[in-house]
Amino acid sequence: MVEKKELQEVKATPMAKAEGGRADVESTRGETYVTPVVDIYETDNDLVLVADVPGTAQDGTDLKLEEGVLEITAHRKPAQGDEPVYSEFRPASYYRAFNLSDEINADGIDASLQDGVLTVTLPKSPKAKPRKITVKAG
Repeated sequence: MVEKKELQEVKATPMAKAEGGRADVESTRGETYVTPVVDIYETDNDLVLVADVPGTAQDGTDLKLEEGVLEITAHRKPAQGDEPVYSEFRPASYYRAFNLSDEINADGIDASLQDGVLTVTLPKSPKAKPRKITVKAG
């Protein structure tokens, strides 16, 4: 099994506590960003990151890997139509970043978006994969 340090969230500077003091909302990039909820699963060959980003489309979703940091940005467009009489929904985009260890094969990262769920497959490098060692008779 891969050590837990393999994929760590990058902690940003203290977020602007907008939106009634919610710590998962940041409005420092010119628009409002929300931290998406993420689950991470491990298989023998990969780490699989699943992020909930409802209301986003493939063309508005960006993954960037730079200096060992995987950044996920997904832009959500406001609902089209007439001006609402009452509204609690405020369009926001999603942002989250993770440090990747050298046990991840950065060249093989794959991502897909379906029904508001972003799935990022992070393949393990050969040195991080479990392997069976054959014991020979002496």
